[in-house]
Amino acid sequence: MAYGGYSYIDKKYEPKDDDFIVLFWLDGHAPVEKLAEAVASESSVGTWTKISTMKSKVFRLYRARIFKIIKVTKDSGFVYMAYPYEHFDDKNVMQLFAGVLGNLFGLKELEDCYVLDVKLPERYQRQFKGPGAGIKGIRRYVGTTKSKRPHVGTIVKPKVGLTPKEFADVAYKAWLGGLDLVKDDENLVDQKFCPWKDRFDRVANTLDRVEAKTGEKKLYATNITDSNIERMIERLEHVKDSGMKMVMLDVFILGTPTVMKIVDEARKAKLFVHAHRAGYAAHHRGNFGINFGIYEKFWRLVGVDQLHIGTGVGKMEGGALLINHFHRIAEDYHIPEKFYLGSLGETWWKKIKPILSVASGGMDPGKVEAAVAIHGKNVVIQAGGGVHGHPGGTLAGARALRQAADAIAEGISPAKYAKTHKELRDAIKTWGYVDPDTVKAKFAFEKGMKRKMLEWMVLKKGLKGIRAIWEEL
Repeated sequence: MAYGGYSYIDKKYEPKDDDFIVLFWLDGHAPVEKLAEAVASESSVGTWTKISTMKSKVFRLYRARIFKIIKVTKDSGFVYMAYPYEHFDDKNVMQLFAGVLGNLFGLKELEDCYVLDVKLPERYQRQFKGPGAGIKGIRRYVGTTKSKRPHVGTIVKPKVGLTPKEFADVAYKAWLGGLDLVKDDENLVDQKFCPWKDRFDRVANTLDRVEAKTGEKKLYATNITDSNIERMIERLEHVKDSGMKMVMLDVFILGTPTVMKIVDEARKAKLFVHAHRAGYAAHHRGNFGINFGIYEKFWRLVGVDQLHIGTGVGKMEGGALLINHFHRIAEDYHIPEKFYLGSLGETWWKKIKPILSVASGGMDPGKVEAAVAIHGKNVVIQAGGGVHGHPGGTLAGARALRQAADAIAEGISPAKYAKTHKELRDAIKTWGYVDPDTVKAKFAFEKGMKRKMLEWMVLKKGLKGIRAIWEEL
C-alpha cells in the first residue's frame, strides 16, 4: 500500500509526548490504507513518486507516521497520524495548518476527508500566552465572581441599518434591563448609515450613563474587524483611550495571523477580546472539512477571552454532547478522549487560561436553564431576537433574560421564577420553555454502557455516525 514508493504505516509506533497527533476520517476510491498513505505523504515529506532527493534521514526523522487505522469499510476509516515536533515552525500556526489542514483535501482519490481533531503537545503550547483575562478576569471586572451567575448579553438587531443614535438607544434599554454585554453583529463595522466612530462614541457615552444609574459594570463589544490592520489598531487605540474594555473580532474571517497581531495589541491595551466565529461552518459541516474544535484550540492558544461556540438548544447546528465538548475545550484544562465525538482529548498547559464561552444563536429566556445544563454557569447567554422580540420590547426582553440568569444563580428554576416575574413569564409564554431534563437525559444516555452503543454506531457508520451523535445528542 506504499504511496509514491514509500510506506508511512507503522502500527508499532508509540507517539512521543512532543508529537502532534491528528485524527482523520478518510473515504475514497482506494483501500483506506492507501488513502492514509497518500494523506501522510502529502502532508509531510513525500509526493506521488519516488524521488532521488529523498534522503533516509529526512524520511526517518520528519515523516508522518500512521500508527492506527480503524476501518469501517474496505475504503473508509478513521486514521491516526503522528507528526514529529520538528516538522513544524516555532509559533508559525499557518505553516502547521498548511501541513495537516492543507493540500491533502485536493487528493483526487478522496471522496471524504475530514480532520476531526489535532492534539497539541505542551512544548508547542508553551510558545503562546493564551487569554489575557479569560473567565476570571471578565467576571472580576463585571462583578460576578461571587454570584457565579451566567452572564447575559444581546446583539443589537436588526444586524445592519440602524443609525448610531438608534443603535445607542437600543443598547441603553438592554443595559438598563440588566444585561452585562451589548455587541455589534458580525457584519456591522463602518457602513455609511452607521459609521464606526460615531456609533462607538455614542454607545460609550450611553454605557457611562447606565453604569452610573445601575451601579453595575457593563461591556460593549465593538466590531473592529477590517481588511486594513492599521485601521483596526487605530480603532483599538480609540477604544482604549475612551476607557472602554472590549473589542470584537470576526476571527475566522480575519485569519490567524491577523487575530494574533490584534490580540497582542489588545492585551497591551488591557482590553478583552470577544471572538465571533462567522464563517467557520463552511469547513466544519462538510465531508471535506475541519472540526470547529481545532480552530477553537488555536483561538484559546493565541488569547481571545470570549468565543462563540454554539448553544446546543438554539438555531445553530450542534447537539448537547458536541457543544458541551466545545465548552470543555474552552474552559477545562483536561479534555477527555471520546472516539464517538471524534475527540483525541487535550491537556492544556497550566498558563493557558480558560475562555468564557458565548452561547448565541436562537436563544431566549426560556432556553437559559437548558443551556446552563450544557455549559455550566461560566457562559455568556446571548440573545438578539430573544431580547428585542419580546412583546414588551427591548427593555422587557433584557429584564426577562437577566431574570432567568438570576434564577439560576439563586438555585431556582426560571420556570418557577417566572411566576413572580412578569417579563420572564411573558417571554416563556411567547417562545416556550426548554426543559433542562431533556438535555440531562442526553448526558445520562452517554454514560456507562450507552457509551459502547455510541462507539458501535460510529464503527458501523463512520463519519455519518459521528455526525448523528453531534446533532441528535
